[in-house]
Amino acid sequence: MATIKFTPRPMPVLTELRPMYKICQALLILHLCGHGSKCSLVKLHLMHWAMKSPRRMETMILAAQLGQISLPVWGFDPALSIALQLAFRDGLIEATTTGFKLLPKGQQMVTDIMSDGTVMADEKATLSKIGRKITESMVKTISKEWE
Repeated sequence: MATIKFTPRPMPVLTELRPMYKICQALLILHLCGHGSKCSLVKLHLMHWAMKSPRRMETMILAAQLGQISLPVWGFDPALSIALQLAFRDGLIEATTTGFKLLPKGQQMVTDIMSDGTVMADEKATLSKIGRKITESMVKTISKEWE
């Protein structure tokens, strides 16, 4: 009978799949796109989905300029939900009745990210272009079309 020998080797994980990266994305969305550093879960998923490709981000920038989102559907990433749970347990965010809010510890982390020009530069630039122009009511309107 043959014997299988297994030697564990380090396996690199893509940056986009690392929990810390997703936590930082969520914190940036709350800070740059949320009113009072708060966002609904649906808005967090929408913005996170858009951050996965430059074309999607351009669509969101256009939606922010027009004041209307014209997406038939977008994805909900379970990894973002896990990242939000980890951020909650680490005291970076808190759950509200409508979504999530940055806490002082999370705000400090955002300040550190924003002050370093080499960290998440593309994400900061595109989210800054959108800013708070994508409102919760816009997100609610587009998500009602799913029903």
